[in-house]
Amino acid sequence: MNTAKTSAAFDRFDIQKTCRAYFLGHLAALLRDSKLASEAAIAAIVDGAGRYFDDMVASRRRGGFAEEAKGLTSSRISLVGDDDLELNIRLDNLSTRLAETTSVPLWKTHLRFVTLLGRPDLPKTDNPVGPPGITHGLLALFQAAGATSLEEKLDLLDRIEVVLRDGLPILYTQIDALLDQAGAEAAQPGIIGTQESPVAAKPGATAAPQPPSTTSENLLARLSGQQGAGGFSGRGSPLISQASLDNLLFRLDQMERTQRNSNDFLTATSPNLESLIPGLFSDTPKPAETPAQPIRARDLGIPSNVAEGQAIDSVGLICEAIFSDQQLPDVLKTLISSLQVSIVKLALKDSSLFTRTEHPCRLVINRMGQALIGLPIDVSIQHPTCTRLFEIASRLRNGFAGDVGAFVTAADALAEVLQARHDETVRQAASYLPLLHQLDRRDQASRDIQQLFDGLGMDEIPEGLQRFIRQDWKRLLEKTWFEQGPESQSWQEHANTLSTLLWTFQPKADSEQRKALARQLPGVLKAIKSGMEALQLSPDAQTEVLDLCFALQTRALRAASAENEPAGSIPTIAAAGIGNSSKQLVQGRIEAGTLILHTMDFASPPSGTARGAHAVGDWMELPLDGSHHPLCLCHQSAASGRYLFFNPALMLAVSVHPMLLDSQLKSGNARKLGQPPLFDAAVARALDSIER
Repeated sequence: MNTAKTSAAFDRFDIQKTCRAYFLGHLAALLRDSKLASEAAIAAIVDGAGRYFDDMVASRRRGGFAEEAKGLTSSRISLVGDDDLELNIRLDNLSTRLAETTSVPLWKTHLRFVTLLGRPDLPKTDNPVGPPGITHGLLALFQAAGATSLEEKLDLLDRIEVVLRDGLPILYTQIDALLDQAGAEAAQPGIIGTQESPVAAKPGATAAPQPPSTTSENLLARLSGQQGAGGFSGRGSPLISQASLDNLLFRLDQMERTQRNSNDFLTATSPNLESLIPGLFSDTPKPAETPAQPIRARDLGIPSNVAEGQAIDSVGLICEAIFSDQQLPDVLKTLISSLQVSIVKLALKDSSLFTRTEHPCRLVINRMGQALIGLPIDVSIQHPTCTRLFEIASRLRNGFAGDVGAFVTAADALAEVLQARHDETVRQAASYLPLLHQLDRRDQASRDIQQLFDGLGMDEIPEGLQRFIRQDWKRLLEKTWFEQGPESQSWQEHANTLSTLLWTFQPKADSEQRKALARQLPGVLKAIKSGMEALQLSPDAQTEVLDLCFALQTRALRAASAENEPAGSIPTIAAAGIGNSSKQLVQGRIEAGTLILHTMDFASPPSGTARGAHAVGDWMELPLDGSHHPLCLCHQSAASGRYLFFNPALMLAVSVHPMLLDSQLKSGNARKLGQPPLFDAAVARALDSIER
């Protein structure tokens, strides 16, 4: 240690005076250089910050946590002297954000003030140069500037926060260097607070050592191994003192109160007033919304190698994995962030959070993730589902007493939200069931038509005629089947026409058969012509079909066998040559009024009913028209086994053959959503980040 810094020349009062002048002078210079504030406004802020500095330096040493907590009234914590609750909340939020932005250099100055003031019990909130002092100065600014309405005050806070966020980290670094040069050594974090023996292990806080059995236990074990300390779940893990634990819980209470208050503003917007007070502020963009940040043990003054530190950092790593996932909506990240303090406090008391798959806290996180599956990535906080989730989260925080009960209640409420959303999705999807029924009827029509074709023996007729029958005439048969049914006279006539046409191609060896052919020929050709007109075939296509029919019928009248025909005069094609792509994926659509049912099917769906292993309520991401869409399985046809998927947020309905869905899942072209659950997925990502 540098003896010069611990000599009798160490003058606490002189250093305090120098530090005060340096802090206030550079704060004024920071505001002045920004050209945002008038001299009167700067003077008001500096005066308020100076009075706060003096109060913190002159405050009496407190004896313990209970006494300290007793002295911290609401007005003391927030530094708000009136009953304006909304302003109180915004000032708390500003102070918290500034503390987070400047956490490292601010913590260093705090440790030096512990030494300078001889206050090992000095709370971080009582740092004479901390953000609460600046918010204290802002109250003086409102009075000096004449900003009376809440809108004016909130807009002033938004504008000045930009300057403070950029400038305070540098200022705190400079103050740390100043105090270091003046001889104020940084106190050791471990000696802050009353020195007591480590607290005895509390029920649920520790457990007998056992090998990790889940990914979340592996996270704790890996974190412990990385830091060279015993695992959180093992005996003998070092614990912090009772006084430090009390201070930790108090700090968490403060953070939770601030987070709880900040959520009251999630749906509110401050007016963007061009000019509140002439000459006070210029046009400066408001600060971007601060992204969610994970809680770290070091930021709370807790060593990372103690059991409590490991629990805090494990929760922080899990939350960080959620916050950094680009595929999750920002609304979900905000929800988890608002519960982070409650989760940390629970983890400190109940390590089964990391071992029980069905732990209520994990259920809360997983069900919040499930509730937002299928909604757009940029879903608004005003969405009814989001509003309901924030209500549940707010009740959880307000009702959290340190035990798991509040999470049990929240998990049950979220289960109701999931069920209600599922019921509404299925209800809306029911509008598409008639279209799904049409697909099933189409299957039956295809089977009836294929049965008709199989009995006709078309293998050796020319390719052009096969194409005409299997494609064009099939359309006529399908139309008749749907409109009049397979028992109708029109269906029978079309089937008989086709049967008679193929009979006319067969060789006629005797005169009686040739006479019968002559009698039948005009009628069948007329029926074929009429059918082609109904199908709206082009004249060229009709001529090609009739020419082929004439060639085959002429051959039949001459009783010529196929072996005697010149090679290539009437080309033939094997039956397998047409419709061979029955397993090919075909995308289509069925429309009825404003409803559109997209279809994913085989070219020739397999006969029979196929059953998959998927359940109604499963969410999947399916490919359609070159993009992937989240859809909920709402119904499975009893006739064909086809799945009906629907997403009310997209108003998109898709029917998928079960065999095709299994094929898409196996190939990775489709995937099941929500698997693994959000908590488990976050743990896996956290483990991966440690191992990297």
